[in-house]
Amino acid sequence: MRLFIVGVALFFTTTATAQSRWTLSAGPEWRSFSSDQFFGGRVRGEYDLIRPNLPLRLRLEVGGYWEPTHSYFGRLLDGSTFGGSTQNLDLSFGMSAAITPLPHARIAPYAMIGVLARQTWVNGINSYMPPGGPLTVSNAKRTLGDVIVPVGLGMRARMGGRMFQFEIRQLQHTTSVTVGTTLPF
Repeated sequence: MRLFIVGVALFFTTTATAQSRWTLSAGPEWRSFSSDQFFGGRVRGEYDLIRPNLPLRLRLEVGGYWEPTHSYFGRLLDGSTFGGSTQNLDLSFGMSAAITPLPHARIAPYAMIGVLARQTWVNGINSYMPPGGPLTVSNAKRTLGDVIVPVGLGMRARMGGRMFQFEIRQLQHTTSVTVGTTLPF
């Protein structure tokens, strides 16, 4: 009896994995400000609203971004200097659509676009000193909400009864590369 239960559980688990509508992805994200690069990590969960093996995929998604505290320093042309440290965190929620010309292929490239509501928290401190003037230090704690339109390219690959996903996205002034897989439920 135990062998039968284990066999049925394995059958449903592998079948559900191949047809799962849940995908979990994670990877690095970076922003470019002149010559400085700020790195953080993005995690994203997606739920396919329609079967994921069709040419058009519609998905609900929720994600988050975290970057470690980083410091910056610079000098302006007039001789004044600025510097500080900051840390960013965000949560996003919305919908995205992906279209692929090869929905049933083992490796299927796709293009995606979405609309996400994003809430960002920034924590830090800024300083500014004009030439020969006093140092001004200000608190950089703030929160902002906005709507963003991510665009990207990706590839889904079916290996061993499991679906894997690789995606490159542009989110305003940031780029993310995520790798994910379908969840077994």
